[in-house]
Amino acid sequence: MSDQLLKSPSSRPAGSEKRDPLTAVRGVLQRYSIAAVAIVVAVLIANLLPSVFHSRNAASSSATVAPSNIKPAAPPGTPGITVGGVKCGPGVRQVPWSHYAPICVPKWTGNNGGATAPGVTRTTITLTYREAASSELQALYSLVPPSAIGTNSEGIATMQAYINTFNKEFELYGRKVVLKPFVGKGDFISEFSGQDQTGAQEDAVTAKSLGAFADSSVLDATTLYERELARQGVIGLTIYGAPTSFFQRYSPYLYTTGTVCSKTVAQTVQLVGRTLNKTPVSFAGGGLNGRKRVFGFIGYGNSEQQACNQEIVSQLKSRYGITVSPVITMALNGNELQNEAATAIAKLKSAGVTTILCSTCDFITPIYLTKAADTQGYYPEWIQTDLLDSLTALQSPAQLAHTEGFGSQVLPKQATEAYHAFKLGAPPGEHIIPSFSYVYEPLLMFFDALQAAGPDLTPATFQKGFRSLPPSTPGGMYGGWAFNSNSFDPNASYSMAAWSNTAVNAVDGIRGSWVNCNNGSLYNYNGTPPQLPIGKELNCPKTG
Repeated sequence: MSDQLLKSPSSRPAGSEKRDPLTAVRGVLQRYSIAAVAIVVAVLIANLLPSVFHSRNAASSSATVAPSNIKPAAPPGTPGITVGGVKCGPGVRQVPWSHYAPICVPKWTGNNGGATAPGVTRTTITLTYREAASSELQALYSLVPPSAIGTNSEGIATMQAYINTFNKEFELYGRKVVLKPFVGKGDFISEFSGQDQTGAQEDAVTAKSLGAFADSSVLDATTLYERELARQGVIGLTIYGAPTSFFQRYSPYLYTTGTVCSKTVAQTVQLVGRTLNKTPVSFAGGGLNGRKRVFGFIGYGNSEQQACNQEIVSQLKSRYGITVSPVITMALNGNELQNEAATAIAKLKSAGVTTILCSTCDFITPIYLTKAADTQGYYPEWIQTDLLDSLTALQSPAQLAHTEGFGSQVLPKQATEAYHAFKLGAPPGEHIIPSFSYVYEPLLMFFDALQAAGPDLTPATFQKGFRSLPPSTPGGMYGGWAFNSNSFDPNASYSMAAWSNTAVNAVDGIRGSWVNCNNGSLYNYNGTPPQLPIGKELNCPKTG
């Protein structure tokens, strides 16, 4: 997540620390209902909406033609010494402490072609970051515990520390990445509801005018902004998941550290078909345990997400003979969401649903749903996706005690490569943003692809380099990475987690956290081993 997700305490409304979360959320949604919901959807599972096709030729027509005498890089693994001082050889990583670094190349010297593409010079590669802002966001940010809050300046400083480290360690062929943050003019909330196209266009033009080769605005990007970046020929690096068709439409400009829709479908179908459907209810309340599982589904209502949700339902039926009913779509209308949630819970309860599939839910909807379930005395199993612990904790604790899903337990920051990279590049006394792992991942992916692209750097060679990257090594903080000729994201595997109301979050020290199931084992999206065991219940710590 970016620093825009979490604001400094001084920016929070007076007295917000004591606001009831549901009341506060409802107030925001009533003022700016659909747009505010879209913000949070994007923050947490964020399924982007495809837009009209852009003209790739128009976006790239201003690229400078590179000279033909560019000196190529040596093949990965060639013996020698890297720019970072590592002894290179077959199978050696460019950055030894990173599980995700590319195979090393010896230090390069020669002609890099200079301005091979917009945003690229002989000595620099420009990366922009849009700082979006809206007064409407403050009420949402105020719900986050203070220990999880960071400032914009901390976010930018964290990004700069990572860039400092990577500029020294990665082979960039005589160039360095230069970060250029700017304050956007677009209405961030309106953009997420598909409005304020003019503001998104203006900000993309600003990024272009700053000489951007790429933009890593993380959460401060929106559908409209990403589309406009592509139209300007600027690469966008996001944490958003979306249908593959979205990324194909804007190829070679958009990449994500989230999962494309097909992978979200795969993990849900695998969990239900291999594990849950073959075992009795085991982590519900209200006397439901021991019964045969009955599945219901809840998702939110934009057309692209509905297509992904329907794919989950149809694959469960065609592959495993599992009927999911009811399938409920939440309209995400802030004025009606409380009533919608109560109606949805009543339908699920009446249908005898023991297990609610909410794996593609946004952040707001489960808050309303779990409160409604409490009111109706209904305590089913919930299948969700692990989100920032401090945000998940806004749901009903009574319902969270019966929640499992996709994700992993947060590691102590000192144990992560993201923190190590920060310390290598940060000035003494600099504070890392609490959501540092979400900032680190797209930057790491960016530098990986830059090295793999070689000295003749263009959007096309960047994509080719990205897709040629090697699989990650075991033990990385983001699970497994792997790439192929159609990749837009790096993710190869998933893990399982359960919510614990008593566990302490290892990053911010707040009680309430996702904890690993099955000892943190990884399972492949593509159906190859390792896979979830068939007919074996998840092994999760007690989640009281």
